Order: sequence, then C-alpha cells, then structure tokens
Amino acid sequence: MAKVLSEQVFPYLALGLAKYAEQEQKYPYPPELLYAQHHLSLAMLDSYPITITAFFELCKKPLAEWWPSSTLPLDIDKRFELLTPDGDVSQYTIDYLTVYKLPPGAKIENIQTILDNKLMLHILSMAKQAYLYDPVGAHLDYAAVRQYVITTPWTTTEKLRREFRHLRHINIDDVGNLYQDCRSVDAALLYRRPGMQESCYWNCRFCGPLYVRKDRLGSIKPSACEQRCLAMQDWEQRDVWNNTRVLKRGIHLQTLIPGIAELELYRWLTDEVLPAQPALRVIRWPGIDCYDLQLIFLNEVWAVDVKDYKDPFALGKHVSQDSRDFEPSDLKWHKWFYVYPRYRELQRPDYQACALRAAGQLPPNVAILSEEQFKMRVLTR
Repeated sequence: MAKVLSEQVFPYLALGLAKYAEQEQKYPYPPELLYAQHHLSLAMLDSYPITITAFFELCKKPLAEWWPSSTLPLDIDKRFELLTPDGDVSQYTIDYLTVYKLPPGAKIENIQTILDNKLMLHILSMAKQAYLYDPVGAHLDYAAVRQYVITTPWTTTEKLRREFRHLRHINIDDVGNLYQDCRSVDAALLYRRPGMQESCYWNCRFCGPLYVRKDRLGSIKPSACEQRCLAMQDWEQRDVWNNTRVLKRGIHLQTLIPGIAELELYRWLTDEVLPAQPALRVIRWPGIDCYDLQLIFLNEVWAVDVKDYKDPFALGKHVSQDSRDFEPSDLKWHKWFYVYPRYRELQRPDYQACALRAAGQLPPNVAILSEEQFKMRVLTR
C-alpha cells in the first residue's frame, strides 16, 4: 500500500485536483480524483473525511498534517498544501505536475494551464527553427514577444497589430492567441470596491491582472505577490473597454510572473552594473531562451537562469534534471547560476538549503543562489 500511495495515488490526486479546479460543473469528478480518494480511504480508515467537502478542506492543509506517514514520494515537501485556502489548485501542485515524472497513465495535456503554456512553447519552437538560418532576426522577434507578454498583460487587437507588424519569424496570430477577450472572464476580473459606483479591472505591478475569488480581489499567484507588494497600495484600476484582451491564465502563471524577476534582474544589470563595467555585455534569452541571461565578461561567460518556484525541492529537482550543454559556440559558458527571487527566503529561510539538497551533487561551476547572493557575485567579480 505504501508504494501505491507514493507512486500512484499522490500523482493522481494532484492531477485530479488540478482538473477538478478547472471544471465549471462540480460533477462528474475526474476519475484521477476518485482513484486517489478510494486508495486514501483504505489507508486512512476512520480518519478519512466523511464528505467530499471535508476532503477538499483536508487538501488545503499541509501534507504533514494528514497524509499517511512514510508514503509520500521522497522529493515531496510535507509542508505544502495541494489546494489554496480559496479552493484553487496551489502553485505547488502545478509545479509538481510540470516538473516531476508522472505515472504512465497520468495525462496532463488537457489541463487548461498546461494548454495555455503550449501556446508560448509553439512560439518558442517557431523562433528556434528560424534561429537556424537567421539567428539575429529570430532572437529579435522572440525577445520582443517575450518582453511584451511580461510587461503588457492587458492589450487590444489593434495594439498587437501595431506592435508586431514587423515580425518576420513569428505569426502575429500566435501572439494574439496568448490573450483572451476580457469579456469571457469578466466574472473573475471585474471588482467594485466599497464606495465605487462602477466595477473595473485591477492590476498589480508585481503580479499583473488581479482576480476575484469569493468576493475578494487578489493575485493569481499569491505566493509570488504576498511578499513583494503592499496589497492595495500597489494595485491600480484599469478602465473597461469592449476590446480589451488579457493574458490567458497559463501564460500569466508560466511566463509573466517568472518573467518579472527576469526583467528586474536584467534592468539592474543594465542600469546599475553596466555604467561601472562598460566591457560587460548582457543578452536576454540567448539562443532563443536556452537560458534567461548571458553575461559576457572579458575573460568568461556566465549563464543565468532565473527560477521562481514556491517549493525549493521542485527547484532542486529541476536543476538536477536540467541540460546545460549547448553546441553553438555563442552559447558556451564558464559558470552557470540558478537565481531565485529574494522574497522566497522571506517566505522560507531554509529555501536555499532545501534546493541544494534536492539538486544533489552539482559541478563546481554550477550554483543555486538567491538574487542578493548573485548580485554580490557580480559586484565583487
């Protein structure tokens, strides 16, 4: 039973909860969820919740409080929850589904967040193909699209056409598919503060468009916002236009939010470091996103990959599986740094230690650093 719970039940529970959270109707329950519940009820006996509502409440608690002892996969952190307090699938669960190897029967292809992210992967694929015969042009196109998505979560079809009319290697319709008509998700976007006459859209400068859950306004990814913004002080109203488009959920989660940390680090390098080190060159997404930043010094090259995982064990798992070998000479590197945002250590002081433990033995020229540690490496080089 312990092996089944570890290798089958936990992955199917994570998958079933992710599918259920996206369903518009409560019934039927995803088969993956039913499978996991059946086996958990056999393992937990009298401690298993009587109702489905009570079971979902259990999933909002840290795994350490309820999961049968010694039956979690080895790399899973018991301190995390599978569902948020509002009943949405947690970012930890999404990270788990995208990073860890799942059983053969567990299919994540029809989860909307994953489907959305495939739209960006398609653009990445098109740019990589063009890079083979026009590396400069392909890189310019990809960097323009990537930066726009990170900095412009709200747009219109007209603005997209003006912004990308000169694209040569990426189809403008593919860029448009990253967004959706706001009217299709107005119920989740429109919010009226007490005292306001009309509802409007809201945006946070740290995490983008804000969403309404149970009559409360908040971030699409609270773990990435709660330590960086001062709630409503950093929230701004946006007018409601009939032709407004907003990033799809998966693009928001997988491209915009991690991209904010990437651009913040890039701007620090260009605004504060380059004036003092004019010989340094900083390239974003070299080789069409082989890694996030390339720092070219006079005598060595640094590869920088900015990673924003709530779970440090998921980060370490990614690092242990990551491929850092690239054939083109312009992608060669001497040192590789995985850099996570500073606020992750505010949420969890042992973040780095956990990530390193999960990553295992790393080569001496590969490191996992906090944003502050990396900046100090640059300044003291």
